[in-house]
Amino acid sequence: MRLKFILPYKTILDEDVQKITAPGSEGEFQILPRHIDATWTLRAGILQITAGRELYYAIDRGVAVKQGDTVYLSTMRAIAGDSLGELSRTVEETFKVLDDKEKQAREVLVRLETETIRKFIEMEK
Repeated sequence: MRLKFILPYKTILDEDVQKITAPGSEGEFQILPRHIDATWTLRAGILQITAGRELYYAIDRGVAVKQGDTVYLSTMRAIAGDSLGELSRTVEETFKVLDDKEKQAREVLVRLETETIRKFIEMEK
């Protein structure tokens, strides 16, 4: 099967592969050549690709789509690595920390939106 692994600004990989193991939002899963067409959401974790050799990437959230003989995998960030231990630390230190900061930013936005709505309600009175 063909894998097209894409970031917003470049294509990381476009080659034939035998197996993809990915961190899904519902748990780790594998895609094999005769797998049915499907779509999965990805969480931060380690992506393992078997393409005559083993390739490992620390990835952020994203999506994987299998359509026919092609798998399209898109994520915002990916870091290639040789050591699974090193990549696991990268996921924990980089992607998970950013997720926490993103949550904090969302909380601030919710407070701002709530305050804005409250002010509009007061103006109507």
